[in-house]
Amino acid sequence: MAYNWSPRTLLAGALVASALLPLGSEAQGVPQGGTVATGLLLRQLDGVKRVLMIGAHPDDEDTSLLAALSRRWGAQTAYLALTRGEGGQNLIGPELWEGLGIIRTGELEAARRLDGGVQFFTRALDFGYSKSADEALELWPREELLRDVVWVVRSFRPQIIVTVFSGTPADGHGQHQAAGIMAREAFEAAGDPSRFPDQLRQGVEEWTPSKLYQAAWRRPSEATSFIETGAYDPLLGRSEFQLSMESRSFHRSQDMGASQPLGPRRSAVILVRDRTGHEGEDSFFAGIDTTLASAAAGLAAPLRNQVEAHLREYRSALAEARASWGGLDDPFAAVSPLQEGLGHLYRARDATGSATDVELSTVLDRKIDLARRALLAAAGVVLDVRVEDDLVTPGQTVRVTAQAWNGGDRTLEDVAAWLSPPEAWPVETVTTEGLSAGGGLAPGSLATWAFDVTLPEGAGESRLYFLRQERDGYRYRWPDDPALRALPRDPAPVRGVFGFALRDGERSVEAEQAVPWSYVGVNPARGEFRRPVLVVPKTSVSLSPRGMVWPQGLRESRTFTVTVRSEALEGSRGKVSLSAPPGWRVTPEAFELDLQEAGSERSVAFDVEPAGALTTGAQTFRASVQDEDGHRYEEGVALIDYEHIERAALFTPAEATVTVVPVRVAEPMTVGYIMGTGDEGPEAIQQLGARVELVGPDQILAGDYGRYDAVVVGVRAYETRGDLRAANDQLLDYVRAGGTVVVQYNQYTYPRGGYAPYPVDMARPARRVADETAPVTLLEPDAPVFTTPNRISPEDFEGWVQERGLYFLSEWEGELRPMLEMSDPGEPPAQGALLVASVGEGIYVYTALSFFRQWSAGVPGAYRLFANLLSLDPEEWREYSSRRTPGG
Repeated sequence: MAYNWSPRTLLAGALVASALLPLGSEAQGVPQGGTVATGLLLRQLDGVKRVLMIGAHPDDEDTSLLAALSRRWGAQTAYLALTRGEGGQNLIGPELWEGLGIIRTGELEAARRLDGGVQFFTRALDFGYSKSADEALELWPREELLRDVVWVVRSFRPQIIVTVFSGTPADGHGQHQAAGIMAREAFEAAGDPSRFPDQLRQGVEEWTPSKLYQAAWRRPSEATSFIETGAYDPLLGRSEFQLSMESRSFHRSQDMGASQPLGPRRSAVILVRDRTGHEGEDSFFAGIDTTLASAAAGLAAPLRNQVEAHLREYRSALAEARASWGGLDDPFAAVSPLQEGLGHLYRARDATGSATDVELSTVLDRKIDLARRALLAAAGVVLDVRVEDDLVTPGQTVRVTAQAWNGGDRTLEDVAAWLSPPEAWPVETVTTEGLSAGGGLAPGSLATWAFDVTLPEGAGESRLYFLRQERDGYRYRWPDDPALRALPRDPAPVRGVFGFALRDGERSVEAEQAVPWSYVGVNPARGEFRRPVLVVPKTSVSLSPRGMVWPQGLRESRTFTVTVRSEALEGSRGKVSLSAPPGWRVTPEAFELDLQEAGSERSVAFDVEPAGALTTGAQTFRASVQDEDGHRYEEGVALIDYEHIERAALFTPAEATVTVVPVRVAEPMTVGYIMGTGDEGPEAIQQLGARVELVGPDQILAGDYGRYDAVVVGVRAYETRGDLRAANDQLLDYVRAGGTVVVQYNQYTYPRGGYAPYPVDMARPARRVADETAPVTLLEPDAPVFTTPNRISPEDFEGWVQERGLYFLSEWEGELRPMLEMSDPGEPPAQGALLVASVGEGIYVYTALSFFRQWSAGVPGAYRLFANLLSLDPEEWREYSSRRTPGG
């Protein structure tokens, strides 16, 4: 009996096999086998309930509602996020944009494994904060975004859609508004065959949801239906709300760790559209036929009667399984009725023959998968597929071991295992151990199969499907294969498939189950861990730094570092080189490379200097390795690897952009940098020509700033650094004694804690300017902040990316003076983006401008302005202030 991974099955199941992967080591988790798993699966085996929630970002979803519907109600749930959260900030590492999107994708997957839902995405890239749906739907072409949402609705086929947002300005973020609009439009469009008819030729059909709800978290008084989420669940040992808070805590890159409070809770929703014709009090599924028999409604009478008869027998067996399931007292009691029920599902599917009914086949595929998993859990059968290496390369032969452990009380018959690899990946069976002569596996026994899998030289690397092609503006490009569209990531390229038969007297049922291959290792300090197997190039090349600002007057050389890593078992040998645009000199011309084995790595330094006069603008340098066989490698592989998410590979060209900028800083200058959530500030300041030191906790607590000409406080440092909050007075003492301090944007902790030298406040929500092209007015063009050592003009605000700034101050007192004025279209001007004050003998700056975005993009004007902030001379500022006339 073939294990069929059709496009619809992949999408509707959303990589069911990923549920077999363990959660992070700190999670309580939900068992995937044994008694608890059996009980949870039994809840899902009857009825047809499908609910799709739609939001804009990772963390928008109501996880407690998803958990209650899935874990207690037995519904099939999914969350569609328009984006992967690429435009946000990263509280756990340096990754931004696509790298951050990979992290947040993994965090959503981990959350869904807990709350029991599946995860989908559109092609939309999170471009950062916006204030209107119009802006979002301009950068994400409206019809194409709707196309993606409709694809998910037609594939998942929900009876109920829950939109998180209203689609109005009340949602705040423009991307939130866009998500609310798309949910409503998709509710209408998905059932219309004239909308996106090309989709109907790609494995889906039109689908008309019955109800549209909106989350009532902002409008609780208008709620029409309530779902209890805080009731104690004896299988989970806690409430679904508590489970969902653990799920919520996987959003670690967003600093969203949550407690798991005891006691009653509920989620509320507002009925927006109802096609059921139901009259009376609203309850969530009221008016919707959720019976299993409803799946056969589209069949002609004789065939429908036959299928319904099998479904009735299945439900009878399921009722017996539930009644006989004895938990720990009799862990295997449900095996026989589940075995019988699975047989009836098979016969219902076989009865349809060549008849094609998408709803019936969707429901039967889902129930068969769940019933197989329930049967395995109830029977105590554990399946695993392990690989000897976690990073494999084209041309490599790798040993794969499949294991079946019969922990139950009855013999498995006709046991077999085989691998399902991509085409052209040869597989050789090496050994089979643990089976009887007739292919049986006795209770308590372990069967093991060893295979050798050879990756062909042309084997594709583990590139995430949505990153294989260059983006189309602010949208990813999806591959031609419809089975991948909207999924979090690609499925594992190799799966082990186990086949066996269970016999109970005269009855016998066959079953197959697929398990993705994975690497299992042991950390001596933490214990066993599991990772996905990634296909990577034999040789990877990375260039550091990837971006550099080069002051136009700089004639000295600077160093680029090229790091080469080999993952080939035989190592890598060849020549490393760095190519430069005309007008530059690179020394040396090349390095000889000799890496002896897999995992070996070498870094080499190239000195770069101007060969003549430099023109301003961006120029590209490229690193490469040519091996002894003539193959050229020009990409680096970054492993996005955190313990709470599934590891993934991010492939990046070995390129660096050098932006030549007319910029200077006061010389000589040593800057102390207090890192916050992580940014590229130290590198950016160093490229300006200053010496930079990271200020550690001991220095902060001691107030040891005397050797610095300026101290820079990183983004959100007051939120993340207790040492800075505790010793802020020492930092202000440094200012009063004549130092210069530049504080980058912080959130509400900053004004609330009184960390500024004068009283300040921040409106809630804080003002921000999301339009990166918004006009900027220099309030005092002749102030030293705009004249020394670089003359700043409005032209320096051209080419900014993502936004102007965020978390502007709204009120300030004392010596603080605003330097800039700006606003988003249609809003009153804001002056809280850059304020400067004399404090004692020194000078203090608060800037809400998003320099951290501009540094990575090499925006010239941002570097020039920041150079002026660093170079501010307290005495010059006091002199300027003393002769400044009001309004002058």
